[in-house]
Amino acid sequence: MSRRRIEIALVDDHRMFLDGLTEVINSLDPAYLCTAFASPREAIATIEQGREYDLIVSDLVMEEMNGVAFILALQARRCTAPVLIVSGIDTLPPVEKVLRLGALGFVPKSAPAGMLGEAIRAALQGEIFLPPDLWTVVEDNPKSPRKVAGGPETGLDEELLGPRQIEVLRLMAEGYSNKRISEVLGISENTVKTHIKQIFRRLNVARRTACVSKARAVGLLD
Repeated sequence: MSRRRIEIALVDDHRMFLDGLTEVINSLDPAYLCTAFASPREAIATIEQGREYDLIVSDLVMEEMNGVAFILALQARRCTAPVLIVSGIDTLPPVEKVLRLGALGFVPKSAPAGMLGEAIRAALQGEIFLPPDLWTVVEDNPKSPRKVAGGPETGLDEELLGPRQIEVLRLMAEGYSNKRISEVLGISENTVKTHIKQIFRRLNVARRTACVSKARAVGLLD
């Protein structure tokens, strides 16, 4: 039986890099099917037309629309695909900002293909990926997303869960199954599973009951 194709949207306004990135990702796994966009608006237009992606890989600095604005535009259109940022800028503030907005990882453009492959696999599983050196910096910053997510002083910052994750969390608290959540929100069951994995990771729990209890404890649920 053939594997399901994994649809990946690539967004970068440097055509040469975009072509190379497409070739690299396609070579990582025969199941990956990349669609390249030279501008964020082109990608947004296909989403508005109903196109769904399993993953969106985007540059951070683009002339037409930067990565932060792009993530916000995706959220405004209720796009639930996980976002992975690949950029030549790897300083802490922009990395933290995209993580707070819900991006599932950051990979420097100087990284080897193997690291990119690892980041893609993590994002598809709803897990956050950062290079080891950036993890160290993020862990040492008391205001970093990872610290906020698990820190005893602040609990969980609601910003770390996107609007759709909050919707999924609330339906989970009402006892809805994955299938029922997908029907209510109009998204695929696989997308629901990805959101739940992401919520579990950010709340540092492994079960639904623990997830709901912790969400109530930190004020995400009434």
